[in-house]
Order: sequence, then structure tokens, then C-alpha cells
Amino acid sequence: MSTEELNNKKILLVDDQKPFTHLVEILLNEIGFSRIYIETDFEGAWKSFLEVEPDLCLLDINLGKGQKSGITLAEKIRLSNSQVPIIFITSNYTEEYYAQCRHVRPSCFMNKELSRFKLQHAIELALLNQIPPTPSLAASTKNSVSVPYINNNNLFFKIGDSYKKILVDDISYFFAKDKLTYAKTEGRNFPTNIQLKTLETELSPTFQRIHKTYLVNLNHIEQINTKNDIVKIDNESLPIGYTYKKSFLKHVKLLK
Repeated sequence: MSTEELNNKKILLVDDQKPFTHLVEILLNEIGFSRIYIETDFEGAWKSFLEVEPDLCLLDINLGKGQKSGITLAEKIRLSNSQVPIIFITSNYTEEYYAQCRHVRPSCFMNKELSRFKLQHAIELALLNQIPPTPSLAASTKNSVSVPYINNNNLFFKIGDSYKKILVDDISYFFAKDKLTYAKTEGRNFPTNIQLKTLETELSPTFQRIHKTYLVNLNHIEQINTKNDIVKIDNESLPIGYTYKKSFLKHVKLLK
């Protein structure tokens, strides 16, 4: 990447250890980055992300005692921006951490024994391999075998060589499984390769995210248990994820 391109990129660096952030800042300056935004705690990092809209995030996994983790921060970032590259930097990279982090699609993991070359290599690959924006549902139907498109209050799912109309109101919820998304109806499940995040944007506010795996139709909810974090829909119990709970509850009227 050219020096001008590097200078224009905004990087959000989040780590609770100030000596380490200082070191990384020096390395980033040597590489050619000048727009560096440093935060040492979860709340400050999230606020900075919303204000700065960075081109790349460097996140520590463990943000210190009493703080939410860098994984939770990455989940919030993914809800806001599904394409921005995320690089995790940790002093304790384990298989367990990898299993906890992979759903947010990080570009890579790095240990804290950094060099300028290692950091530059990781960042340039992350930016070069950045996932392009997801097209709208209607535009995505071209050359696709399982993408629905919306027409008024209907969804059309491709089944074989034709599209089957499903009323949006008849869909209880969407769920993600094995790299596909399924629309749950009373009769059957309809698969699509559209991500939950895209469906969430297209079908809001009727459909709200309650979990990384579930997008629910508010009109089908029978019961909400805020103590056990459970939503009951059509006699099924679905979990409410911590990351989505606050936003979800804003869209339902809980009378006490």
C-alpha cells in the first residue's frame, strides 16, 4: 500500500496496558499510519469506534479485571459493521480463545511479541482481504440459488427453478446453522445464504436479533423471561444473548 493510503487509514487500538499501546503506536507510525486512536477500556473503545468509524481494529482479548472482553467488543463492532477488519492481539492465544472468537471473523490473531514487519504484514493482508459490502437482498438474487427477495410483505425463496412466496408474518424466526440461514415457519424451514445481519436490517423493526444465531418475529413472541434470558415462540424456547439483550428489550413493551 502507498504511503498516502496508509496515512488515510484510521486504526482503533484497544489494550488496557498503556506501555504496550505506546509500543504499538510507535510501530504503526514507522509503518506509515498516522491516524491512530487508542483506548484502554471497553466503554471508551465502543464510543471511539462509533465516532471514528475506523478502517481496522486492533483488539486485546483481555481488557483487564472488571472489564468486558475484547471478544464482546468485537461482537458489538460486528453488529455495527460487518466488514471492518479485526485483528486480535493477545499474550495468551489458545485454542479455547480461538473457538470463542471465530464467530466474529477476525482477520488474524497475533501474540504480543510484535515486530514492525509482523504487524505491517498482518494489517496489509487484513485490509487487502477485507470482505466487500453485502448487497441488498433484491440485488443478491442474481446468480444465486437460495436467496430470497422482498416484495411488500412477502419473501420469495428460491426452491428449485422457481420462487415460493412466504408471508413475512408467517415466519416465526430466522436461525443460522452450518453457514446457512433458515426461515422457521409452521410448515417447514426455508434455507437462504443471506446472513442474519442483512435480514435484520431489511426486516427491522418487526424482526429483532436476540442472539448471534436467532432473529425473531416480535409478533410471534409468547413469553419473555428476563431472569433466565429466554424467549418463547410457538412453544419453543430460544436464548437471549447478552450482547443483544438491551437492544432487543427496547423494542418490546414490558409492563411491570
